[in-house]
Amino acid sequence: MKNFNLIAQLNKEMQDFDQNKINIADASTQGNARHLKQKAGGYQFSQKETVNLIDLYYNSKFQSGEYDSEGQRKVFLNIGKFRADVAAKQTDLDVKDFVFVPEKDNSVWGAYFLGRKFKAWAKENYFGKLINELNTDYSRYGSAVVKVVGDELERVPIRYLRNQQDCLNLQSSRYVIEEHRNMTLDMMGNMHWDLSDIQLDFDETITVYERYGRVPLDWYKKQKDLEIEEGDEYKSVDTMSILTLEGASSDDGSVLFLEKIADGDRPYREVHWARQDGRWLGIGEIENQFENQLVRNLIANLERRALLWSSKKIFQSPDSELPKNLVRDVKDGDVLQIMPGGNVSQVDMTTRSFGEFQAAASSWDRNSDQKSFTFEVATGESLPSGTPFRLGVLLSNASNSHFALKRENFGLFFKEVINELLLPVFKKNNSEEHTITLFSGEEGVATLKKIVTKNQVNKIAREQLLSGIFPDLKAIESKVSSDLEEKKQLFMKIPDRFYDQVEASVDLVITGESLNLPKRIETLTTTYNLLAQQADPRASKVLEKLLALSGENVESIAGPAPAQEAQGGQIPNTAQIEQALEAQPAV
Repeated sequence: MKNFNLIAQLNKEMQDFDQNKINIADASTQGNARHLKQKAGGYQFSQKETVNLIDLYYNSKFQSGEYDSEGQRKVFLNIGKFRADVAAKQTDLDVKDFVFVPEKDNSVWGAYFLGRKFKAWAKENYFGKLINELNTDYSRYGSAVVKVVGDELERVPIRYLRNQQDCLNLQSSRYVIEEHRNMTLDMMGNMHWDLSDIQLDFDETITVYERYGRVPLDWYKKQKDLEIEEGDEYKSVDTMSILTLEGASSDDGSVLFLEKIADGDRPYREVHWARQDGRWLGIGEIENQFENQLVRNLIANLERRALLWSSKKIFQSPDSELPKNLVRDVKDGDVLQIMPGGNVSQVDMTTRSFGEFQAAASSWDRNSDQKSFTFEVATGESLPSGTPFRLGVLLSNASNSHFALKRENFGLFFKEVINELLLPVFKKNNSEEHTITLFSGEEGVATLKKIVTKNQVNKIAREQLLSGIFPDLKAIESKVSSDLEEKKQLFMKIPDRFYDQVEASVDLVITGESLNLPKRIETLTTTYNLLAQQADPRASKVLEKLLALSGENVESIAGPAPAQEAQGGQIPNTAQIEQALEAQPAV
């Protein structure tokens, strides 16, 4: 650990990523177990080369350029982009799919307000756009990465990410380097970095590297002017650093920022389309079609050349006096003088291999559909004529099951991101007292009006009793209900640290992994039916919890309940709201 240099370590790690390959599968051997001969073949992987090829193929570009050795323009018949886009459509998520599920009875309304606040935040911060961008990476590259920057979530472009190629995840990678290009002095000045060593013109740009990786503990303490203890030279710490290799007074580069982070506290979360042991990068739909893309381009270009030759008009004649080029030298109406015994005939340039081309292309197209599950039932196309109905059902089930698994995996990834990264920050930023505006037509407002009515009736009745007046509960409720119904808005005051007391988690209606929602909903439905048949007043509470698990409310389905007398009906158990909220009608 002596003579450690962070700039030199950055260069070493970037060189390892850019130039080295990792061995995924051992090369095959000839002979038997007792008499092995020289190895042949094998599978070596480079993350940089793979990502570069994915970007080329997605944009219909050849590695070797657009022209062949004869100077002819090559054609690229893209079969991967379409399938990657279909996969992204089949695994799409929406903000409405996220439901805040109460984990305890006293958090039902807390989860409701938390979910409403979250959806407002998602709209203001274009959270749906982030989901779509990550979903595109998910199916295209096979991996998608998001990180927390302050209080925000940001997509990490796979192309600008360097990491240990064979790591299990980014938390355990020896290094994670994120490349930030075209950084100006003004942009860096807003980052609170140490720019004393940077020498740039105002409009000059450089590349900055954000590195996460371990460094020797004694070296770190020396940089931070901390006391070095015995044994520190044998220890290491995980750090986040900002470095640049250009624009500094030193030719080697400069360290702009250095900070220690807790183990496992790197800000990245990742999801993979398909995994291969031995490599970090997942396998997406573009890479899944690498071999098929190569063959389809070969068939397309062979067919193009065949069409080029078959379209030519070439003639033959034993007469040496005829023009060498009939198109250029013969005009309309000219009379050709042909020697006795001579003639002019067309050379047969017909291509007889088009059927073979079509058969080969169809075979590879079927293989592409099988590998990506992009049958007609997934893309919206009509099934081929004569396809049995039962076969269409089987293909539909296979395709739906395949993409349902991928969508579930993507949904679980976002559940982890929201519950572990976003929700704590979200609660912290909304810990102070604030007001939520509710409109009459929104879900849950009718039930909240009942709670407000009950609170107001109790408050007025209590005041009248203290004044020596016996309250008329029916008249009071009628007056309060009438006043509330005239209001188009309710202002709900959320007290300080209200969400800290809410025990709720984010779930997706498409997964149900955390709480086994289908089973729990079935149990609650059975319970509700039994209680309702017995006219048990607890049935309304079971129904409220049942609908809360699915993110619904009674009035969102059946509309507001008709007005009831003060003595009739069951008011939901709303102890948390009564104690924590103060509701005032809009004026």
